Amino acid sequence: MHPNIKLPDPQLDLDFPLMKALASRRSTRRWSDTPVSEQDLSNLLWAACGMTKPGNARTKSKRTAPSACNSQEIRVYVLLKNGVFLYHEEPHELIHMLAEDLREHIGTQKIMKSAPMGLVFVADLSRMTSPYVRNKEAQRFSAWVDTGYISQNVYLYCAAANLGSVVLGLVDRDKLHALMQLQDHEKIVLTQIVGHY
Repeated sequence: MHPNIKLPDPQLDLDFPLMKALASRRSTRRWSDTPVSEQDLSNLLWAACGMTKPGNARTKSKRTAPSACNSQEIRVYVLLKNGVFLYHEEPHELIHMLAEDLREHIGTQKIMKSAPMGLVFVADLSRMTSPYVRNKEAQRFSAWVDTGYISQNVYLYCAAANLGSVVLGLVDRDKLHALMQLQDHEKIVLTQIVGHY
């Protein structure tokens, strides 16, 4: 049984100008074998959709990325050599889901076999309870837009941390859905690779 991974606190005081990150953001499709450090993973996941304000009995928590009606429907799965993990933003930890190495399935191109780390953005439609996002068209539109916010946050952190990244739309979603043992109400939107170049 693999344990969950309690991530180190994110480094919220890093000094890197936003405008510089925007100027240097690029898609990178070459990676080295150097693993992404646990601190970089912590910072990256917090930047993606980490919690910025805890919730209470009347309101949900707030994240670094907006979502339709604050549904927070996008769940970030991390594919590593030692398995599949789900990012849980409130305790800021990775929950171990599967022991299999599924990184080669993050995209359909051959280069994906060398992906050092993959992020899978999954829309949990059961979280979309507002009347404004109950129909399928609204759910699909909102999930794609909300994933865009999160993936851009990842891109910006990668630019600041000298990491490479690329978002992938060419994904065999049905196959990856089955391999990850997701439920019917969980839909893969996009994937993203992160690594050193």
